[in-house]
Amino acid sequence: MSKDEEQKVEQQIKTKLPKLTAEKALPLSGADVLVRVIKGYVVASNGGESPVKYSDVASATGLGQSTVSANNNFLSESQILVSPKYGYYVPSQEAVRFAREAAWDEEKAKSYLRRLVARCWYGQVVVQNFALRPSLSRSEMKKSLAIKAGATEGDSSALDRLIDFILYTGLVLADDAGTLTKGNLDEVEVPAQTPTPNIEQMAAVATQVKGDVCVQQKHAVAMSVVLHVHLKDWNELTPENAARLRDWIDKVGIPDAIVETEIETNPSST
Repeated sequence: MSKDEEQKVEQQIKTKLPKLTAEKALPLSGADVLVRVIKGYVVASNGGESPVKYSDVASATGLGQSTVSANNNFLSESQILVSPKYGYYVPSQEAVRFAREAAWDEEKAKSYLRRLVARCWYGQVVVQNFALRPSLSRSEMKKSLAIKAGATEGDSSALDRLIDFILYTGLVLADDAGTLTKGNLDEVEVPAQTPTPNIEQMAAVATQVKGDVCVQQKHAVAMSVVLHVHLKDWNELTPENAARLRDWIDKVGIPDAIVETEIETNPSST
């Protein structure tokens, strides 16, 4: 078998091999192209009034049809696009507002995208990472996103594009050294994974009416929250980190919670 024939067979084998992909949808274009696609959907749909196909957006933006269609899953999972029926999409209200206001003040208009991003899976990863840490390296953020997305090494470029899009929205900021810090979250409402009642509302009042007598009974409701904190270094047990953890618990909605600490150590293997 000649060398050319061997290469041809090898290429056929590679083509037949299944490709590992992330469990979550990742962007296949950079932030600048994603923004063009978002604005294109707003224009083609007449401000979200009519569902459109990716080919309509390609005509409105001058982008290739494959470029637009390849990012539809990511934009849909980000709640930027909504699909009322197969093959058709409309931009969400936040996306419409972003596109319209971006022409006058793009930085201010990004707040609409931040609200969407903060509610989706990768926005939650960002918020959770900065809950206890003031800063992260790009590689640390990339690793957290990869784990959540179920990504492989083949998704490395897509994860970098995802970080760039998050940076564009302003949810995360980066300095000249590439260190990532928390961005503007003041106007962002981040929903909790599960609703947590406030401590002041932990007592439910049940009213029973017997004849002309109204009897009120208080029923105490017990709640237990288990929080596991994994430390790589004992030096991380600082008063500043403890205060940061307490602030996070307060934001969850249990300001007067009783925190019990249980420390377990795993002996290192020899």
